Amino acid sequence: MTNPGPQSMRYSVDEVLSGMLASITRDDFTDDIERLGALFKGLSQAYPLLAPYAAIAGETDFSAVLRDALQKLADKKWLRHEPGRYFLTKEGRAACVGSKRVIFNASDIEQLEAAARYLDAQVGT
Repeated sequence: MTNPGPQSMRYSVDEVLSGMLASITRDDFTDDIERLGALFKGLSQAYPLLAPYAAIAGETDFSAVLRDALQKLADKKWLRHEPGRYFLTKEGRAACVGSKRVIFNASDIEQLEAAARYLDAQVGT
């Protein structure tokens, strides 16, 4: 029997985030971490692929978890952070698209793309 929670997740938060970023149309988005955390929490309730991340954040907000994932992507140079905005680099988009194709199965990709459409519409300002 596997333990519930973070140990049983198939993907890390930064992997899921990169899969979503591979599917968004914009190259930049807000760095309002509280807003992003609330959006991600809502997405975790709507898409089973994202549901395990509720175990990490519990009933609190997802801001800290998301901040760490964004920082990992920035450390890889997939994202650039400037005051007020995150920018998906050209290399970052290519890496996100490539990892999405390799890491995720077809049903996971459907969920990522649906979540990305929602995120894309919400994070512009």
